[in-house]
This record gives sequence, structure tokens and C-alpha cells, in this order.
Amino acid sequence: MEIINSLDNLNFEKKTSVALGNFDGIHIGHREVFRAALEASEEQELKSLCFTFSNHPFNFILRRDDGDPDAVKLICTEDEKISLIEDMGFDILVNVPFDEYIMTMHAHDFFDTIVRDKLNAGYVSVGFNYTYGARAMGKPDTLRAECEAAGIGLSIHDAVIVDGEVVSSTLIREMIATGNMEMTAKLLGRPYSFTGTVRHGKKLGSRMGIPTINIPAPARQMLPPNGVYFSRIHIDGNEYNSVSNIGLNPTVNEGSSQKTIETNIFDYEDDAYGKEVTVCFDHFSRGERKFRDKEELFAQIARDCENALNYRKKMIDNTFLSC
Repeated sequence: MEIINSLDNLNFEKKTSVALGNFDGIHIGHREVFRAALEASEEQELKSLCFTFSNHPFNFILRRDDGDPDAVKLICTEDEKISLIEDMGFDILVNVPFDEYIMTMHAHDFFDTIVRDKLNAGYVSVGFNYTYGARAMGKPDTLRAECEAAGIGLSIHDAVIVDGEVVSSTLIREMIATGNMEMTAKLLGRPYSFTGTVRHGKKLGSRMGIPTINIPAPARQMLPPNGVYFSRIHIDGNEYNSVSNIGLNPTVNEGSSQKTIETNIFDYEDDAYGKEVTVCFDHFSRGERKFRDKEELFAQIARDCENALNYRKKMIDNTFLSC
């Protein structure tokens, strides 16, 4: 997949089939928009193209940087977003910053300058709530009129409903914030996960015969509530069952303000230090708490591991989302 990070570098001789959107988190609603663009590209022999932003428009509009506690947190990192879009099969990803130029463009100018001219669109696919142009004045009906006048095909997708709820990034953030990892997975079409490089920890789980790894809690990505989760971890292309704790580990790190993701891995004997791993969160088990001593902590970790194995046995006969 070709990746283009600047509007200045857009020059397509062949017509494109374009998926337009912010695509925050790449959820199952976004995938419907992608599928239509990809199908049109095959049927009409167009280049398939995804146009999106490398930053969150709300953060730019409200002037909130990554360190601002009120900034919109990511559902997936930019690297993960790019990987998910590539996995869908696009030929081209235009991943540009949402900036002053785009923010202040009139909707008609955005269509003419970017969609029609720079992207050379022959077909466009958007969601039911897509907006564009200054003050979000461009709406799906506006886009329909523009496309008809320019002879560009268009598909506008209805909302996707799951368990009576409209799938949206806002709803996904609500589910993550409450620790509802099962509903989060349904909405995303995949388990919620974090990727990071393993660093040395206190290795307390290793003393119990359960290898333990630590990765830093990502600053820009949204975190579920502190606590213990039944999880799976990917290391070197292999998946292992695990139990993960998000939080401050108050029993052994009293006074710490640095969150970590500590994962106890089942049936793993190698050293993962320095490796990039992905931890997938399947179920919130309990909140984080401070224990009287390490012995009480170890006893609870053993119970957590037993509960995780029982949970996995119950799930084994059901269809489970791949991490």
C-alpha cells in the first residue's frame, strides 16, 4: 500500500475509488464504508484509496495536544490504524494532518480541490454522518449533489446497529471507559488491544512459575479502568492466554503514579524482554486493589489465573474474535 502524508504529493492519473472519513478506531461501521470503496474499485477498475487524517480533528479544533487530559484519546494508534487499513486491501492511503487549511476550507472547495481534483475520484464511499468543510457545513446530501454534478459515483452507508446501539467511536469510548471489553470487541470487530515493547519489571509473577511481562501504558491511547483482565498476548507470532493488570500496582509500587500493563502469561517459557508484543483484553475481572502483603497478592494472582482459565474453557466452544 502506498502511503501519502501530504496534500502536495497528490497526483493520480487513474481515477480512484475513495473511502472518506476520520475512521477513528476502524470499527465495523467504518469497514462497511471501506468495503463499498473496494468493491467499486474492482468493478470499475479504479485505484482503491482511503483518505483520512493523521490526527484527531477535535483535538486540533480545540487546540488540545497529547498531554492535555481533555484531549480525545485514541482507540488505536496511528501505526495500528495504518495496518488495519492496509489489511483491508487498499492500494493507497492518504493520511494527512487535519490543519488550518482543511479546517477553514468551504465544503464546496474541499470537494472540488481535494475530492475531485487531487484525489481524482471516480467513486466515493462515506458513512451516514460524514461531514466536511468549514464548520462541518458539508453533509451527505451536500456530497450527493456535488457528486452528481461531477459525474462521480457515491454510496452513503446507513448506521450499523449492534445490540440496539448505533456503532460509533463515541460509544466505543464509553464501553472502554466502563471496562465492557466484550461490547468493545463487538463494535470494533476485534478485541481491544495495546502494543508495546516489553521492559523489565519486578518479576513477581515469575516467582510463582508464571512468566510476567510489563509494557508501559500508552499515553495517547484510551485506557480501560484500572484492574485485572482476562487477556491474550501475541509474542513472535504466537498467541498465549494470560491475565493482565492495568494500573499502579499499589501493593509493590506504593506512591507510584506511572501506569503499566503487567501480564502474567500461561505456557510461555522464553524471555520476552525487548520484544514488541500485543495484549488483547477480553474480559474485566476485578478492580485494582492494595493487598496487605505480597503473600496475599500472590494468592489473589493465583485465583485470577484460575478464573481466567475457567473463562477460557467456557469460551472455547463459542465463536471468539481473533486478536
